[in-house]
Amino acid sequence: MKELLKNKKLIYIVIALIIIIGIISIFVLRLNFTLMYSEHTRINVYLGKNYELQDIKQISQEVFGDQEIIYQEIETFHDSLAITVKQATEEQITNLETKLKEKYEIDSEEEILQVNEVGHLRGRDIVRPYIIPMIISTLVILAYVGIRYLNLGVFRTTFTLFLRLIISEALLLSVIAIGRIPIGIYTMPVAIILYLLVIIYSIIGFEKKLAKKNMEESKK
Repeated sequence: MKELLKNKKLIYIVIALIIIIGIISIFVLRLNFTLMYSEHTRINVYLGKNYELQDIKQISQEVFGDQEIIYQEIETFHDSLAITVKQATEEQITNLETKLKEKYEIDSEEEILQVNEVGHLRGRDIVRPYIIPMIISTLVILAYVGIRYLNLGVFRTTFTLFLRLIISEALLLSVIAIGRIPIGIYTMPVAIILYLLVIIYSIIGFEKKLAKKNMEESKK
């Protein structure tokens, strides 16, 4: 029993340290975002004819070098696409346009590129759509837990679950911050999966405690 308590204390200390280091990392280094979530340049390419993506990739790599590049099809007719890079100089854009026109035999006077500078997406903007649904879901689940496990103590069960949810999400964010893991389209789904796993784990634990307490009471 003493060993178990020591192990639990050690786990709590490690978790607390990770969260503290994570908070420091967020303030000092800031969070790391994927290309689509950070400030970037989006170049819409309107070719007006079918293209091979491999050809577009080859030309883009020649122009932008080792930069990360994302390609997205714009139209269903397979005649236009968007090229996203961290930054693009006027020379690179001109070079891209020239190479594309040569490759696809497009008139030199025709405009085929539309360049847009896209600003950085803040963390609060990513989280905002989830805030109200998560608050409502949490309140409903806490109410259910409080009623279902009334014999275990309303405050004890609801507070335990709420604390676990807060700590688990804080731990996830801290690991992301410390590990410089880029925040992107998968970050919120992972956070929601963790949220559900914590709820499931907690309810399984409450069920076991309730069954044990009911068994002890039936023996009296």
